[in-house]
Amino acid sequence: MLVVGTDDWAIEQSAEALQAAGHEPLRCHDDGASPFPCNALLPGRRCPLDVGVDVVVTSRARPVTNPTLSEMGVTCALHAHVPLVVTGISDRGPFNALAARIVSSQGHVAAAVEAVVAEHEAVISLPDQISKEPS
Repeated sequence: MLVVGTDDWAIEQSAEALQAAGHEPLRCHDDGASPFPCNALLPGRRCPLDVGVDVVVTSRARPVTNPTLSEMGVTCALHAHVPLVVTGISDRGPFNALAARIVSSQGHVAAAVEAVVAEHEAVISLPDQISKEPS
């Protein structure tokens, strides 16, 4: 899964929670590095979307109304039809209408990610199930 956010510490917090739950968090840029250029544009590096991700998580540490530079991976992921989970301060966030899940301050990001992945996989396999049913 791809983990982005408004601030490095918020990204790290979500990445640690996901890693503790057995997931491999990927990032658009290394912790502490400038968000631009992203890994897709650096020699010898790869975009997490090219590696393959099931979901993108944005960890919002501030109530900003526009995407931050560190959240540009959300736009890329949504364009690639990757479902979005928003966690943190989301009440004025730009992504709420596009999110598959919004995690409350009391919520668990790993559980939300797992639910979204399960739902997304069920939707993807639905056409296969329909085509296998006898006529």
